[in-house]
Amino acid sequence: MSKTSTIAIALIAAIFSGGAAVAHPQLETSEPAAGATTSSPKQITITFNEVVIPKFSGIEIKDKAGRTIATGKSQADPTDKKRLVVPLKEELSPGEYKVDWHAVSDDTHRVKGTYSFSVTR
Repeated sequence: MSKTSTIAIALIAAIFSGGAAVAHPQLETSEPAAGATTSSPKQITITFNEVVIPKFSGIEIKDKAGRTIATGKSQADPTDKKRLVVPLKEELSPGEYKVDWHAVSDDTHRVKGTYSFSVTR
């Protein structure tokens, strides 16, 4: 094998392995959606671009005063393992809510983020 062929193969391998190294789960959608105004939801659903591990993923939701809202255990949607479903243990009063989410993907990358929504009567 020539030196040029060896360099070309090494360069191609570096390009492909570099792309895999930067892959992280990314939030695609949420329900309620970021910025939405809605009635009190029974659950928070967040969908990622890749499968997440429910045991290591979840949310914390707080009202405008900073009070934490009780949630149930995070679960993967049985029909879509990219979707994380977190039941709420109480009805939300009208007002603004902040969702802090974190997710760990199958490749063990951990990501986190925040979004807000409002509840009306």
